Amino acid sequence: MGLVTMSIAAKWLRRDPGRVGMWVLWTAFTSAYIVFFYLYNDAREIADAELDGYLEVILLGIPLMVTFAATVWMSESDVDRSLHYRVVVWTVGVSVLFLVAVTTALFVLDPQYDRGEHLLMLLMSAGFGASMGAVTGIVEARSVHYGRAQERARVEARRRRREQRRLEYLNQYLRHEVLNEVNKINGYADLVAARLDDDDAREWVEVIEQSSAEVGTFIASIRSIMTDDTENLHIRPTDVTAVAETTADRVRTTGDGTDVVVDAPGPVYAAAGDLLDRVFVNLVENAVEHCADPSVRITVRSQGDSVTVSVRDDGPGIPDDARETLFDPPEAGDHGYGLFLSQHLVELYGGRLELDETGPDGTAFSMRLDAAEAPDCPNPETAEGRKTAAT
Repeated sequence: MGLVTMSIAAKWLRRDPGRVGMWVLWTAFTSAYIVFFYLYNDAREIADAELDGYLEVILLGIPLMVTFAATVWMSESDVDRSLHYRVVVWTVGVSVLFLVAVTTALFVLDPQYDRGEHLLMLLMSAGFGASMGAVTGIVEARSVHYGRAQERARVEARRRRREQRRLEYLNQYLRHEVLNEVNKINGYADLVAARLDDDDAREWVEVIEQSSAEVGTFIASIRSIMTDDTENLHIRPTDVTAVAETTADRVRTTGDGTDVVVDAPGPVYAAAGDLLDRVFVNLVENAVEHCADPSVRITVRSQGDSVTVSVRDDGPGIPDDARETLFDPPEAGDHGYGLFLSQHLVELYGGRLELDETGPDGTAFSMRLDAAEAPDCPNPETAEGRKTAAT
């Protein structure tokens, strides 16, 4: 039992020596008071003739309450534990200072007090010195802690400003360089399409135009994505069914035998923007990537003030160890950003994207967006429309 107690005490001491020190001080004062009143049990006899002895008892209780409160404060406070020792140092230091001062005064003045009265005065001086020291130590520890916190906040703010400037530069660079190249691709794709008689070749050119337009839209919106700026994401009533069908057509064209079915009652409008198609593409491509002979079903439904979308595949399911970090950005490499970006975009649109279910029979992702009224003049989801929006 003794070894266990010593082990627990040692562990506690390593974790928070300041708190242990305050417990020791509180125990020392309590023990001293108990011994004192055991030796001088009649409080009225140790008091001055003009004072009520119970006053001394009350005064002696104040340091006990203050030191105990300081110990509790250490347990509950968010102040760094490494600063707790300051409270102990202040408590001991001021207590010793008061004790020395009172002892010196007693020797100099040589009052006609008996031993009990001397001990009472020494206990009271040490106790009140400890109380003042504990309060001073707590104030100083809090001041140092919050001063450090403010300094860390200033350093972090400077770091964020530097990072923001770098992101702004990167954003401007991407918008200038990449969008220029996208416009070139679109222009030459139009020239090629005008000189083609093969329908299959025209379809491939349309895929090129559509993909380049999507890149342009994404680059144009990258600053809003990085800064969570929903104002510049152009959130508006968007036909979710049209976006789903466009995604299905694209995957059917570029995929190898991928079967994508869209189940929707007709046009269904939700509050979203141009990048909603990236969410669909990422979810469908995620299913295609992990299935040998994929079959994907996109279900769109309007339910009151919300629109729900389910993207289900017939793949082998997601491993257990990958589910907890499914929507986390990858630490390295150039793969795994799709689901992270998709969830972030849906949240910027005010919706929610989550893993609905997964198992040997397949995986289903569910997306919920705020419903919106159909616009008076809806724009069709076409490659030309995307290209116009991108430029």
